[in-house]
This record gives sequence, structure tokens and C-alpha cells, in this order.
Amino acid sequence: MKSFLIALLACCAFLMWGTEKAAASISDAKAINLNQTYKGVLKDYGQKDFYKFTISAPGNITLAIKQKHNSTWDGEIMNSSGQVFESFITDDSEMVSGDASRAVGLPAGTYYIKIENYSGAIGVNYEFKVQYTQSNYYEKEFNDSLTAANAIELNKFYAGMLRRYDDKDFYKFTLTKPGKINLLIGNQPDVTWYGHIQDTKGNVYDYLYTDDSEMVTGYSAAEVGLPAGTYYVKIENYSGGFETPYQMKVQYTATDYYEKEFYNSITVANGLTVNKTYRGNLQYSDDKDFYKFTLTKPGNVALSIKQSSGTTWYTHIQDTKGNTFTNLYTNDSEMIEGNAVKEVGLPKGTYYVLISNYFSATDVPYEFQVKYAASNYYEQEFNNNLTTATGVNLNQSYKGNLQYSGDIDFYKFSIPKDGLVNLQIPQKTGLELYAGIHNSSGKVYKDLYTNGSEAVKGNAALQVSLKKGMYYLQIKNYYGNIDIPYSFKLYMQTPGLASSKITVTNNKGKKDSIRISGIKKGDVVKVYNASTKGKLIAQKTSTGSADTISVNQIGEKAGKIYVTVTSPSMTESKRTAVSFTGEQTNAVKTSQVKITNNKSKKDVITVSKLKKGDVVKVYIASKGGKLLAKSGKVAKTSAAINISQLGKKAGSAYITVQSEGMKESARVKVSYKAEK
Repeated sequence: MKSFLIALLACCAFLMWGTEKAAASISDAKAINLNQTYKGVLKDYGQKDFYKFTISAPGNITLAIKQKHNSTWDGEIMNSSGQVFESFITDDSEMVSGDASRAVGLPAGTYYIKIENYSGAIGVNYEFKVQYTQSNYYEKEFNDSLTAANAIELNKFYAGMLRRYDDKDFYKFTLTKPGKINLLIGNQPDVTWYGHIQDTKGNVYDYLYTDDSEMVTGYSAAEVGLPAGTYYVKIENYSGGFETPYQMKVQYTATDYYEKEFYNSITVANGLTVNKTYRGNLQYSDDKDFYKFTLTKPGNVALSIKQSSGTTWYTHIQDTKGNTFTNLYTNDSEMIEGNAVKEVGLPKGTYYVLISNYFSATDVPYEFQVKYAASNYYEQEFNNNLTTATGVNLNQSYKGNLQYSGDIDFYKFSIPKDGLVNLQIPQKTGLELYAGIHNSSGKVYKDLYTNGSEAVKGNAALQVSLKKGMYYLQIKNYYGNIDIPYSFKLYMQTPGLASSKITVTNNKGKKDSIRISGIKKGDVVKVYNASTKGKLIAQKTSTGSADTISVNQIGEKAGKIYVTVTSPSMTESKRTAVSFTGEQTNAVKTSQVKITNNKSKKDVITVSKLKKGDVVKVYIASKGGKLLAKSGKVAKTSAAINISQLGKKAGSAYITVQSEGMKESARVKVSYKAEK
């Protein structure tokens, strides 16, 4: 009776700890609750205990079985068809403690636990728990093929685990817009996972191996640009990577300015927009990335690529035939900063940028830009012989760039009429260019070498007399001028006007006029107030061989104007100085004049309210007649003029005033009384 009671109490205690009578087959598996501990016992070698559980939302399932010395259980997580998601064997070593466990991500549904004896577990109580964490961000088995790939969200971390050494986990994502993708997989010591991004055809866009070094942290990453579409991530074991949880994320940034794989030939080149920064990544040592751009107008193109220490990229601009217009290698030195840049002038058309690995540039993101400025005033490659010479106009600055040591740039220009042609090239320290003007037969009329000395300033220049016709300018490197832009200007100066061809009328009370002859229709005439710089007073394009320019006011007083003429296709002439007289001085008022007709002494004429420097004159008649008297230049504001005898009887005198730089005023009649 005593032994019966003891057995009964032990049985009740066992039931109180959650012991369930397990089912012997999957069809009648016992339902259990998640996150609750259960106990059981295997009574014979053929017994298998089955339990079932249901999850209403996807998440992570962990089966944990308590470990005991000298007893080993085999635990499995499976579906109703008997497919095993995870299986493991507990540890029976002498000092063992804690739980053996395996985790697996599962979609919503009903699943099963199987526990059976592996060694020494018959008649020994086991204890287990099915832990559940609801989450959409766990791998969901089975996902070991493209058709069973887990659909994932971008920019979210997912947790997963490879169930065996040859297991493969697949994930699927879709891009509605092109952009940059970073595949990130967490690093762990002594574990290496392999991951890649592919399409449905198996084309691999980028891949990575995680770092398994002892002190490793963080994530390994693979970066690639992709167009809109559906893609897959594949993760598999490389070394020690099964039965170890991993973390993975597909990071996405929408952008039109990232290389899109596969574009490793000109036929599938990435389209790019000039003056926008693009990024890309070479996937393997002999990978090549091509980009295509179109110029609707000629202009200057600068290929600019960001430099990185220890890495050298090679890049060039070419056409569809493979002709290379310019190329560069980035600098890989330790302290390098900024961009490597090459400039080239190009006619309108379609071109391609090639970027490839030269040294250690695989899996290193690059950044580049095709800068473009529309311009008709830039060398257009290829122009290294007379037949391909870049056409240029006189009187316009042009820029060019010698691409290599033996490069020669040719320009052709037309001389509209016989005359002197000038060439100017700005000089730079350490750089020396050769330039020569010749005809189509190679006859050199004149040439020059620029000065590269340390303190050099200004332009190298030459002047040559040429007949009307077509000529060529040749420019080549003499010292240090490779890949460094140069500029030049060819011009003819319009001959200056003779002063006899310019007549100035300085009117009072109305507009002044400037009459110019000896010019041609279309010539631009300019009038300045100084011999250099100064103010532009007036400008007019001539309508014939002579023309008149009206000016509101060139000045009350006498002075000079400076006139230039600019003929089409020529530069402005030198300024021609032309003097003009001042306007007529305002006449005095009779109230300003006082005449004293003295008897037996000199008569006196006093004029007030004058300006300093004015000169007063006294006449005997309104026109012509005798000049009776003249003052000197007035020192103050009045003048007193002594005259021996105006006349004994009453009469009139005629007074004028002339201010400095102006004409004499009209005569004003002033009456005087007879002597007393």
C-alpha cells in the first residue's frame, strides 16, 4: 500500500510539470502550446513521440531539449508530409547542462515535433519546449530553390540558418525603379558564408564571401547597380557555415545614377546624363563597365573619376569604332585625394565611357562624372592632321588639350582680306608649346615657342602679314604640356580711322553729332571719352560708307573724343583722337554791365557775375567793327575795363564773354549816357 501511494504521488507530480502522453505517429500527434515546457518518456526502443503546434503568423521556431548525462535524444521539426526542417541530437557528456536546440523560420501553418531515442534514453524522462517569435524577417524553410525563394522586403535584416553543409537559402526581391543594391551578411569568427545576387537565368551580378577571422565584426558587403526587375539572393555554406544562424539584408537606394549590370560592352552600355555623378562597381578583375552619352552640340568634355588609395582604375572615352579620344589612370598613392580629370573637345555625336580595373579595383565602388559645356570654341578631336583640322573663327578664344606626347592639334582659319594676323597664347610656368602658322603645302609663315619660366606672365604673341585665303595653325607640345589645357586667339585688327575722316559738331541746346566717313556698311563705330578704358559714349553699326552718330552731350567745353571702328571678323581698331570746340558761352545780361562815360578821364565798363577765367570783349558794332577793349582772364567774378574814350555823346557798346574752353558769346548791346 505504501509503495502504491509513493508511485501515485510521483505520477501526479510528473503531470503537474506538463507531462503529456505523446502520440506514437504524426497522424495523431498531441497538440502543444508554444513557449511552454513539456515532459515525456520513451518506454521502448521503437517508440517515437509526436507533438504538433500551429502558428498563425510567420516567425522563428526553436526546438530546445534538455540535455542529460548518458542519455541522448534525437529531435526533429517537420511538416505533415514528414519533411524535416531541422534535426539534432542532444549531448550526453558527463558535465553536460542546459538545452540542445535548433531554430528554423517557418510560414504560418501546422508543424510537428518528433522525439526518439538515440542512445540510453529509454525510461529516462525528457523535457522540451517549442519557442516561437513572431516575425516576417526570418528565413522560411523550405527555400532551397528559386521557385521556393522567400520574398523579402528591401532594407530589412533577415535571420536564417543553413540546415546542412550543402543547404542553399534563396530570397527574392523586386525593384520598381533602378538603383544601388548592397548585399550585407554578418561576419562571424570561423564561419564563412557565400552570398550572391542573380536573376532567374542564373546570371550572377555580384557576390561575396564573409570574413571568418578571429576578431571579426560587422558585415561583408557586395555592391551592384540594377535596373528595375526581380532578383534573387542565394546564401550557402563555404566553411563552417551550416547550423549557425546568419543575418542578411538587401539594402537599396533608388537612383538613376548608378551602373546597372550587365553592361560590359558598348551594345548594352548604361545610358548616362552629362554633368551627373554616377557610381559603380567592377565585379571581377577583367570586368568592364560601359556608359553611353550623346552630345547634341560640340563642346568641352571633362572625364572625372574619384581617386582611392591602393586602387587604380583605367577609363577612357571612345566612339563606336573603338577610337579613343582621351584616357586616364587614377592615382593610387597613400594620401591621394580628389579626382583624376582629363579634358577633350568633341563634336556632336554619341560616345562611350569605359571603366576597368588596372590595379586592385575589383569590388571597390567607383564614382565618376562626364562634365560637359557646350561650346563652338574648343578643339574637336581627332584633329591631328590638316584634313581633320578644327575650323576656328578669327577674334575668338579657343581651348584645346594635347592628349599624349606625340599629339598635334591642327586648326584652320580663313583670312577675309589681306592684312596683319595676330596670334596670342597665354603662357604658364613649366609649360612650353610650339605654334606655327602655315598654308596647306606646309609653308611656315611664322612660328613661336611659349615661355615656361618661373615668373612668366602674359601672352606669347606673333604677327604675320597674310594674303586673303585659308591657313592653318599647328600646336604641339615642346615641354610639359601633355593633358594640360591651353588656349589661343587668332585675330586681325581693323585699321584705325584717320582723324580727317571724323567731324565733331558740338551744338548748344540740341544733340551733338559725329560724322564718320571712310568706313563700310556693317562696320561698328564706337566713341569713347578717353584714350584707354574710359566710358563708351556712343556706338553704331554703319549703314554705308559714311554715317552720323548723335550724342546727347559730348561736353560744354572743348575736348577730345576717341573713335574706333570694328569690321566684321576683325578686332576693334586703335582709338583715333579727335578734338572738338566748346559750346558758345552764354551771353551776358545788360543788368550785369555798367558803363561810366567819364569826362576828362578814361571811361569804365564793369561786368559782374562772371566766372573765374572768363574774358570780356567790347566792340563798337553788333557785327564786325572795331574791338575797343579786352579784359584779361577774370580772377574773381567781375571785370573792369578802362577805355580812353567811348564818345562824348550818348551811344552803345557791344559786350561779349568767353568762358574757358568755350566759344565767344553773342554780342549784347549796352547803352551809355553822354559825358557831363
